[in-house]
Amino acid sequence: MNCARGILSGLLLAAAVTMQAQNSLDRPVPLTMPVPSTHLSAQGALRKADSLHLAYSFEEALGLYLSVGEEEKARAAQNALNMTEFCAAPHVVARQRLSRKDFFLFYPLKPQGWRPSPNPLDSLGGYPTYAPKGADAILYSARDRAGTRSLFVTEDLDSLWRAPRLLGESLLSTGSEIFPMLSPDGKTLYFASDGLYGMGGFDLYASAWDEETASWGDPVNMGFPYSSPGDDFLLMDTDDGQYTLFASNRDCSPDSVYVYVLETAGSRDRKPVRNHRELQRLAHLMPVTDLTRIDNRGAAPEEPVGNANTRLYKRKMDEARALRDSIYRHEKALDQLREALSESPDLTADITAHIRDREAALEPLRKLLEEVNLEIRLVEQSFLQSGVAASASAAEREVVGAGQSYTFSKHAMGPKLKMKVSRYAVSPSFRIMPMGRFAQDNTLPPGVVYQIEFLSSPRHVSVDDLAGLSPVYERLSSSLRYTYSVGLYARYAEALLDLNTVRCLGFLEARITAYRDGKAIPVRIAVQEE
Repeated sequence: MNCARGILSGLLLAAAVTMQAQNSLDRPVPLTMPVPSTHLSAQGALRKADSLHLAYSFEEALGLYLSVGEEEKARAAQNALNMTEFCAAPHVVARQRLSRKDFFLFYPLKPQGWRPSPNPLDSLGGYPTYAPKGADAILYSARDRAGTRSLFVTEDLDSLWRAPRLLGESLLSTGSEIFPMLSPDGKTLYFASDGLYGMGGFDLYASAWDEETASWGDPVNMGFPYSSPGDDFLLMDTDDGQYTLFASNRDCSPDSVYVYVLETAGSRDRKPVRNHRELQRLAHLMPVTDLTRIDNRGAAPEEPVGNANTRLYKRKMDEARALRDSIYRHEKALDQLREALSESPDLTADITAHIRDREAALEPLRKLLEEVNLEIRLVEQSFLQSGVAASASAAEREVVGAGQSYTFSKHAMGPKLKMKVSRYAVSPSFRIMPMGRFAQDNTLPPGVVYQIEFLSSPRHVSVDDLAGLSPVYERLSSSLRYTYSVGLYARYAEALLDLNTVRCLGFLEARITAYRDGKAIPVRIAVQEE
């Protein structure tokens, strides 16, 4: 339980700014902020704004986004500014660059717990599913009825797994939610989303289990520097409550990620940081050098196990990743210089000189990468000649970071999932048509039913406002506003499965409502009566 409390206590300190920031999603970014005068073209301004945002210069990026009408990106920059008011400074034990394709296998989780996709739970593929042997419940990310990735849970019913249900209304967005992980005490859910309130890309979130309502609470963005303008995902606490791990592609080439190891009970103080260089320093999450803080009793021997070819293969793969990172940084800098060359004619000579220097530095790096890749292929050929099984066995025993502050040991991938999963009967109670239409009879059936309310207006709306939804129920509320709903469901879980379909039509505030014998009742009361 201590590990979950360690993270959550820091999150509570940022609750005020989180609520304010969450609410900012519901209103447009204020256009009163000064917009810098610039001779940049719209495309050039957008590229520069993206670079500034990734470089943690959020205020400058915000001004440029507003100047070119990029409201969604401006909202992310404003969100980032809000979160820099409550920055954490966690104690970083270690970080390790790993391949994006299998970094998750280095997490201290149950061996063979990760299963390949597509599988009976996730037909999309692209992300593995954590389903350890013997688990009686599985939390996972998969396609919902709207076609986006959402978080589901299914339970073992002996010979059959229960029909998957979404984890909750507040954990649902029109973006993607991935990599759900429970804290060791099961009371905190961590996941990543690119559709909830965030700084851009995938951010990290925590949701606490509410015993009273038996549901997951509203997700809270874990804030800076856990979340960043890059993609941040797969956060977990170790069983002993000592460490928190998460992955991020910040500071990496596209095929790599850094996995960071933080002290769970580290500094939980939050403070404002406005200087972009200080934000960059925090975001890099460099490991501490004070060895008195380090506990590496579980570290493996410095030399990884395996034969000479295995060790050579690992070294060459590390070299290749480092070279790709260097080439990526040089190419990114070149793009910025070439952009500056077209926009700043007065500095042509200086910028051209910098471009020549960068291009000269790139050539030997690319040649060296070719040589390293050739060596890798030769080692792989020797693996094939000695048997693929022997090579796979060596990979399973791969250890990185030995002799340092934390050791990453690679686990084997689990076999493909084989399970029978029951499904909800698909009986849509509304349709999406070229032209929406209203219900001829707004009377609801007796008993408890659920609907999806998607629009509220002080006046009648026309069929053009329905985005093709049909049939639509219209009601006049006690506040003299007209509300519009679709669907008729006997169970909350079934209504939840269709909620994102409505939200993806542009009704982002769509929500589930409940009725008993035609009269509105709280949803939690209806769920208790199911």
